[in-house]
Amino acid sequence: MQRVAQALRSVGDAPMTNAQAERLAQRFGVHRATIYRYRARLAALDEATAVGGITRGWKPLASRLSIKQEQVISDAINALRKKPGALRVVDLVEEVAARSRLLRVQCPSRPAIDRRLKRISGLKVPRRGVAMPGNADPKVSPGSFQVRLPMEVVQIDHTPMDIVVVDDLYRQPLGKPYLTLATDVATRCVLGFVISFVPPSAATVSLCLTLIAAPKKEWLKQLGVAGDWPMAGLPKTLHLDGAAEFKSKALRRGCEQYGIELVYRERPHHGGHIERLIGTKMSKLKSLPGATGGSPKARRAYDPDRHAALTLGDLEAWFAQQIVGRYHQEAHRGLKGGTPAGAWALHPAPSLPSGPLKRFRIGFLPAVGRTLRRDGIVFEHLRYWHPIFASWLAQRQRLTLHFDPRNLSKLYVPHEGDYLDIPFSDLRLPPVSLWEVQAASRHLRQAGQKSIHPALLIEAIDKQREIVRAAQAKTRKLRRQQQAAHRSTAIGIDPLVNTTPPQAKSEIDWSRPAVPFEGEVWRSRRR
Repeated sequence: MQRVAQALRSVGDAPMTNAQAERLAQRFGVHRATIYRYRARLAALDEATAVGGITRGWKPLASRLSIKQEQVISDAINALRKKPGALRVVDLVEEVAARSRLLRVQCPSRPAIDRRLKRISGLKVPRRGVAMPGNADPKVSPGSFQVRLPMEVVQIDHTPMDIVVVDDLYRQPLGKPYLTLATDVATRCVLGFVISFVPPSAATVSLCLTLIAAPKKEWLKQLGVAGDWPMAGLPKTLHLDGAAEFKSKALRRGCEQYGIELVYRERPHHGGHIERLIGTKMSKLKSLPGATGGSPKARRAYDPDRHAALTLGDLEAWFAQQIVGRYHQEAHRGLKGGTPAGAWALHPAPSLPSGPLKRFRIGFLPAVGRTLRRDGIVFEHLRYWHPIFASWLAQRQRLTLHFDPRNLSKLYVPHEGDYLDIPFSDLRLPPVSLWEVQAASRHLRQAGQKSIHPALLIEAIDKQREIVRAAQAKTRKLRRQQQAAHRSTAIGIDPLVNTTPPQAKSEIDWSRPAVPFEGEVWRSRRR
């Protein structure tokens, strides 16, 4: 435009002839009438930029959203900035969608929300796949893993959850639980999960596999979760990493019995589906009270123990609702915009009937071999007995015992296509875990007990539990005192100074007997 303005100024203020306009039109490749319009604009504003005229279309930073939509985005950004931790685009989109539904306003698109977030100066927003200062560069692994039908390939993995939970009674922090998660590669559905404080083991895998195969209607009802979770069935292949619990004899034996193939991935990125799902689910915890974040650097000055509010049951119900009500109903990029629930509805897998579920769960529990004796079966210094043993004594056969490490009150023995429940020989004994029994055995060995009697073992376990309960009580008492001292300091009272006002001196002499009133004396009747 500067070259056009310079050429027009060289003509002068005299009227422009058609020949001059034609030469300028050929020079700049426009029509002759356009040259006259250029000269009129230059004469009106005498600036080179005026030759171009008004640019068509939306002006820079001009908004196509309504005033209410702009206000919703602004309020959502201000609300999330007050929370601890980094502000993420995913959380902002969910917050804007929730506020839009509440106000009955059309929800803005994600690009529109993202652009307004970028305009805020000094705000660093972590985005998926983009390296932030101080973080490692994102690594993209080549290739893909394609599965067509549900339950053909199921991936299972464990992780510590990024949240601190509290106990049910005193609401004191207990720590971070473990999550075992299973996903179907073909439909991206979550097939089951287990949340507990028990570290990943063969028993945890057994519980997760049972939940994968079983219908989940009654389980959701017990959790108080409204929704439908139809994903259930028997996996054909388990895609696992090289963890010890995935190479246990119990898992191999159970998979051989039910025809499930075990495939161990050689590289970490070969399990990208379950790794990505776990990362997504852990990111959803960041908005909950007691969330720890991915690292101490991420939570900064935020104290998860002080803000923790969810119990283990609350967290389990929240996680189930997150899967049933949101994840299975949201569009998935790996399904080309479809939802996991819709993908499962196209090719549902048959679930196991209610009868074999018990056998299925027990089949994946750890097992040991023991020889039947006259006094029953001894396992971990505990004695078990069943009336059927009386008819088995003559055979002197070696039995295979399945056990749940979390509860040793029963053993399970295969019999006629099913399992017998073998209880303690002394039915008065309380349920104990394998870890408690092993710890008590070590304690008695160190105390000089050469032979360990079950009664001594249970007594040692009771004493250990009493020590734990006493320690928890002392901890709770100390925390209550510290909280009381903190509140007193906050309102300006020194907790070390006795602020109880002195009691006034009584005028009654309590050393002298009390004189009764006349109405209190029962006089004898004279005859």
